Amino acid sequence: MTALDAPPSWTPWRDGDRADDARAARLPWTVLAGIAVLVCAALNCYIALGAVTPSFPFDEVTLLEYARYFAQGGGQITPVEGAGYFPAWSLMIAPLWWVTSSPAVFYAAVIWVGVGVAILTIWPLALIVRRFGLTPAQAVVVGAIVMSIPSRAVQSDYTMSEKPLFLVIALLVLAAIRLWERPTMPRAAVFSLLAVLTGFMHSRATVLLIACLIWLALFALRSWKASLVGLAVAAPLGWLSYRYAMQLNVDLLQGSFKQGLNLTENLSTARPSIILRVVLGQSWNQTVATLGVFLVGVVVVLWIIWTELRRHRAVGPASLVGAMFLGIFLVSIASWANEESLYLADWRRLDAWIYGRYMEPVTALIVAAGLAALVRGLRTSVLVVAGLAALAVIVPTVLWVAPDAPTWGYITPAHIGGVMPWASLLPHADAATWTWGLVPTLTNANRFWAVASVTTVVAMLVLLATTLGKGRRVPAIALAGALLAAAGVGTVAADPATDSFQEREGGVPAIAVEVQQIESTYGPQEVDYDRTCKPAGVNNAVVQNYVAYWITPTTMDTVFDPADYDADVVLSCEDWPEAASLGAVAARGEITDGYRVWIMPGPLQDEMRAAGALEEPSAG
Repeated sequence: MTALDAPPSWTPWRDGDRADDARAARLPWTVLAGIAVLVCAALNCYIALGAVTPSFPFDEVTLLEYARYFAQGGGQITPVEGAGYFPAWSLMIAPLWWVTSSPAVFYAAVIWVGVGVAILTIWPLALIVRRFGLTPAQAVVVGAIVMSIPSRAVQSDYTMSEKPLFLVIALLVLAAIRLWERPTMPRAAVFSLLAVLTGFMHSRATVLLIACLIWLALFALRSWKASLVGLAVAAPLGWLSYRYAMQLNVDLLQGSFKQGLNLTENLSTARPSIILRVVLGQSWNQTVATLGVFLVGVVVVLWIIWTELRRHRAVGPASLVGAMFLGIFLVSIASWANEESLYLADWRRLDAWIYGRYMEPVTALIVAAGLAALVRGLRTSVLVVAGLAALAVIVPTVLWVAPDAPTWGYITPAHIGGVMPWASLLPHADAATWTWGLVPTLTNANRFWAVASVTTVVAMLVLLATTLGKGRRVPAIALAGALLAAAGVGTVAADPATDSFQEREGGVPAIAVEVQQIESTYGPQEVDYDRTCKPAGVNNAVVQNYVAYWITPTTMDTVFDPADYDADVVLSCEDWPEAASLGAVAARGEITDGYRVWIMPGPLQDEMRAAGALEEPSAG
């Protein structure tokens, strides 16, 4: 986004409106900026207090285990089960393993480092929105509001790569702006390195790296030298980092890398109605999660793109943001636009219908543009266009998408954090008791959709009212304060849902605690994990990842053939059929998801039997 102080014949800004002549109100804005940063920090800390143990056995534990691998310079870790992840965040947090060997301490440290990353992101966001003609204090307020909205703050409850990914993307866009303002070869190199780091942060961010490569190629219209240098840095390093990330997953995963598979197949084979439902559902999420500010930002960014193309005959930073959004939007839609995810899966999920996490590291930039434009002062026509776009999303979503959606289905707050302020309205039902085809109203069981939508429409009408008539009816500082308050209320309202998820999905497996107790009493042990054990209703890969993390620094071997057992401690089913023939005896401990600790014949079994720590007679 370029400097916007010299408007062409039509701009989205009100004539002569410079955010209530902010220079005359410098002190109040400075005070509000300080308050906004404190509020942002408090909200992210408040959310993070609910994080006690990992609650994502794949998204979180995989990255935490990769970090341990890097911290010890390679070597052995328990093979990680899952789809695989790109390792930039793991590399960043790996040094924390050098100061602790406790998985609990390491997890807590990563959580609080993540909170710090979230607060730090205010800085590049503020520098970006300064280009809208805001004062430094106003820009800080906008950045703090972005980092306070539920879809961003909720991520502080988890150790996933969303927070550093957004920081790097914000730095990337800032670098693009600086390159556009003064095309030099060093600035092109910095932009390219950030583009490579973005792609290295998450496999789905590869599409953002591709957008950057295309943008650099088109940047030749402005500076062929900067374009050439940028491509010379980004193309080979991007390829090498991609290949390294894929090979790392080959080496450390239990199976093959599966992130992002079948995206093109989904789009090419899905019925148009399936694709349209997902487009509407995810667009509805972004709309209500920001009380419509996202759509205000869309209108503003589109205007800036038009200005770049018309004035400069070249693609500028706004065009890059637009390309990044288009790419990640298509990835997000393709990930869920299939009949299995929406209708046929035994495990019915509401978040599959309104998924938001994949695209939010980019949409948050568009929200920042919308907030900056509101502070600067918008023409009524911009808000009218945004309001009509909101209705075009909300009306068909409520009337056509919502009646078929499993509103009662499973939710993961991190995936749809922006709509978690309304989580208390979700019904308690199942496929058998739910009234299918129920059109949402403000009072019926499907009211989640209606209440969130009406709240958004009312908020947009209030924003529209601030632009009516000559001059601004509401001072910019009052509007910014109200938006900060709305973000805070929404995040606090979202906290119970994410805390509930943490309590339900987290925790330390009892068998992991038992292994630790055995090792503290009898010394380090070799541990085998039985993957042939498949308790009813249990994903044994989930148990594997959690146990592997919590018995750190011990590693365990995963066994698929009974002939391969060679450890003294075996984690297998509570009714392990091979126990008797192998002479294994169950330890006196709790059962975790159908698994228990078994002790093989040998000195350890003899010592534990003498200590009364084994079941007698031997199970099996």
